[in-house]
Amino acid sequence: MSFEDLVPVRPGFGGFDFPYEKSQIVFFGAPVDITSSYRPGYRFAPARIREASANLETYIMSAGVDVFEKINITDLGDIIVSPANLAQTGERITNTVKRILIDGKIPAIMGGEHTISYFSLQAFADVVVIHLDAHRDLREDYLGDRICHATVMRRVLDRLPADRLIQIGVRSCSKEEAEFAKEAGILAYSAEETIEDRRKIISEVKEIVKNSKIYLSIDLDVLDPAFAPGVSTPEPGGLSTVELLKILKELGKLNISGFDIVELVPPHDDGTTSFVAARIIYELLAALGSKNEDH
Repeated sequence: MSFEDLVPVRPGFGGFDFPYEKSQIVFFGAPVDITSSYRPGYRFAPARIREASANLETYIMSAGVDVFEKINITDLGDIIVSPANLAQTGERITNTVKRILIDGKIPAIMGGEHTISYFSLQAFADVVVIHLDAHRDLREDYLGDRICHATVMRRVLDRLPADRLIQIGVRSCSKEEAEFAKEAGILAYSAEETIEDRRKIISEVKEIVKNSKIYLSIDLDVLDPAFAPGVSTPEPGGLSTVELLKILKELGKLNISGFDIVELVPPHDDGTTSFVAARIIYELLAALGSKNEDH
């Protein structure tokens, strides 16, 4: 299966690569590294996530399943990035996601900076976005840019109503973002709330979204820097890896139509964050695989 906007890589995620036609989850990397305002280096992230994934066990104890016995995946490789042209790169992401959706499969994107979520979501007509992040990413513009890592969810809301965005784990924003979020009525759970009452929050989210199509966007800085040091903008006071995995185990039971994992910056990582990213993906795949078995 040919995708002209991608460069194939081998091995793919997990070292397993089923034929595209038989796959249920379709991975691709989006090594977009254009709008960084602090730590650059996102472009190395997809390769590091793949490397880590090949060195983790695929049997997930929390779910009691071997991921690749329950679900078929393929990895298309990496989107071709035009370093001086974010719009052109974004169009390639959108077109790739559209094609995956048309083929009845779930796109899974390994970033890359968080702007990739905006371009991916252009392909979805009707979806609820669950956004796990330290930051609200709701600025109207940042350092003169309307589309960048700090404005991505504001741009998403140019197309989606505010009640289609749920933010979990947030603990940092500007005064402008706080005022906008309050006025728009965006549902958000702070990191402190999430840590103290995870079960209640997950129950509320499930009741709100019911069987709606879900796009899950995971910025690795939702984790405390003690657990994920290799991110673009570390923010103290975040979730532990165990807490995040427990949340994802439950969110993975929802009607997931697409997901991304973003903001890994390997030059500032000791390898810990790459392995966390791969483990997060395995947790989601285990939940999705278990759901398929139930049906």
